[in-house]
Amino acid sequence: MASAERTAEAFESDAAPAGSAGGVTVRSVVTGLVLVLGLDALAIHLRYVVHGSLMTYSHVPMAMLIVFTLMMMAGALMARFFRWKLAPAEWHVILAMGIVGAAVPGFGLSGYLLGYIATPYYFATEVNEWNTYLHPYINPWLIPSDENKAVTWFFEGAPEGAQIPWDAWVLPLLWWTTFIVAAFVVLGCVAVVFRKQWVQNERLAFPAMAPLIQMAEEPGSGRFALPDFTKNYLFWIGFGLAFGMIAWNCINYFLPGFPRFPVYRGRWLWIDRQYPPVYFFVGLFTIFFSYFASLDVLFSIWFFDLLFISEGGWLHRRGFTAISPYYYRGVYYWQTKGAFTMLAASVFWVGRRHIRDVIRKAWDRNHPLDDRDEPLSCRTAVVAMFVGLAFMWLWLSRIGFDPLLAALLLPAVVFTYVGLAKILAETGMPYTNVPAGPWGLVSPFIGSSTVNESTRVALRFASRITSHFKGLFLPALAHAGRVAEGVRGGRRRLMYAVVLAFLVSFVASVLLTIQLGYRDGAYNFSSWEIVHAGPRHFESTATSVKNFLTKPHDPPVYREHPDYMAFFGLGGLATLLLIFLRHRFVWWPLHPVGLAISGSYLARRTSLTILMAWLVKLVMLKMGGPSVYRKSRPLFIGLLAGYILGVALSAFIDVLWFPERGHSVHRF
Repeated sequence: MASAERTAEAFESDAAPAGSAGGVTVRSVVTGLVLVLGLDALAIHLRYVVHGSLMTYSHVPMAMLIVFTLMMMAGALMARFFRWKLAPAEWHVILAMGIVGAAVPGFGLSGYLLGYIATPYYFATEVNEWNTYLHPYINPWLIPSDENKAVTWFFEGAPEGAQIPWDAWVLPLLWWTTFIVAAFVVLGCVAVVFRKQWVQNERLAFPAMAPLIQMAEEPGSGRFALPDFTKNYLFWIGFGLAFGMIAWNCINYFLPGFPRFPVYRGRWLWIDRQYPPVYFFVGLFTIFFSYFASLDVLFSIWFFDLLFISEGGWLHRRGFTAISPYYYRGVYYWQTKGAFTMLAASVFWVGRRHIRDVIRKAWDRNHPLDDRDEPLSCRTAVVAMFVGLAFMWLWLSRIGFDPLLAALLLPAVVFTYVGLAKILAETGMPYTNVPAGPWGLVSPFIGSSTVNESTRVALRFASRITSHFKGLFLPALAHAGRVAEGVRGGRRRLMYAVVLAFLVSFVASVLLTIQLGYRDGAYNFSSWEIVHAGPRHFESTATSVKNFLTKPHDPPVYREHPDYMAFFGLGGLATLLLIFLRHRFVWWPLHPVGLAISGSYLARRTSLTILMAWLVKLVMLKMGGPSVYRKSRPLFIGLLAGYILGVALSAFIDVLWFPERGHSVHRF
């Protein structure tokens, strides 16, 4: 089984197109910007106005997929009837720009940013005592002033005829933009450093990009009115199944008693109340991408979720704090944290020679490492990364963060985001969160007395950048690096195009969200990232500051909870053993990535779906071998395309007939 699968993967790697020279043309960049603006408008409108599907929660945002697929269909029509067609390399450029641009709106960054900086004064009351334990430690330039009800109108809507008070937002957004741009520069340089190691040396699968790259490589040739990837009959079988199912369910919007396919909602199934339940949900979107991952990765994710159920329940019955009851907690959380830390460390260890060569090339231009066709030269990447980190450190210090702790936090940010990006490059799971945040790697080794009140408040503000559950921009940049394989000869210009896509997406999503807030009232968005995340998190921050000022200080975690540290070490050692066994024995079936995300929020909610993807791929390989697996790829591309356009159909119906009462079709 393993040999058959690896033969299939080797074939795919060897058969991958060498890429086209250039690709970064004026028309491809302009089309990429249209894609970015389109996905921003779609994601924000559907999330905040229509209240429909989640368009930006996954690592492969649905808003980008809808606009990209529709643009490919339009491109095929243009090639057929007007003889104007884009080359595959140009579609790679457009795709890379869309992936990075889609990491900004909504759940990516803009929603959390605006919700956080607008929260501290609007939600302050005499009961929560924010004026005592929060406001004194906030720099005035960090958040918009509520003078003349600028923030109040944002949440409640501006009076008719009133102008948007942009002057209240200009200074805070200016300073936040410098910090965000610095973070983008750092993570972009990190992605460049690891690109060649992951794409060419380790030849990672990047399953989330596999179907999209194949679509980009088969655009309209001008002979048909549809893209070339639609010519296979298996594509239309898959397309009909996925699109037909969602279209059928759309009838229920108008006839509430009409039967539906039960694919939208999951539920927890309990085996025993002393053990964590199983989340029963068939996530079609996850299956479409996971199918392109390796069997051992898929099996391991489900296997270690089963381990969480059994071990977590066993520990719970013996008096340990280990389950929530749905997700990890206490000692099991620390076990997962140890496993993730070791896995992230292995990323740097495996790539140590390449990292060493990059540093040497940055110092010595005559070093034999060839970086001529990389998105940035080694010198530019290394220098820009350290300059960006230095600016981020100064910015954090300026808002009240302890300088020493900031110096410890920033390397932890890079460390954890690299670990998550590597997990995504191997698994292709569209829904994956960081199992252990950067501050969670620093805080256990310092006492609460070290973290003063200003640092606690500054940490909460900075957490949207330094502790993002999706790894901020790095996974998107790493995926764009894989897509860049189809743009040989023009990757330096591609980097400029990607930076432009990020900036345009950030400005457009922020301005559009603010405009909608003053038009409709952001409180009516009913969104977690804008309305609920800030109040809940700042409430815990104010409580933390109050406890710091009024109660005895706690010792470091490693002293107060030696059992936590024991399980941290157990998770790390178990991961180290799995890494050794995987490299020592070809037949070893367990991948360490499963343990590194075991019990985490999104891993728990997708484990059963991953099991189904594993079973489907296993049957394919067992029955027909690598040839059947290769031939089945159009079926899954058709399923994905049908699902994307089905979600687009549902959104179109919501906009026309159900404004503000949308239907959540795309979810996890």
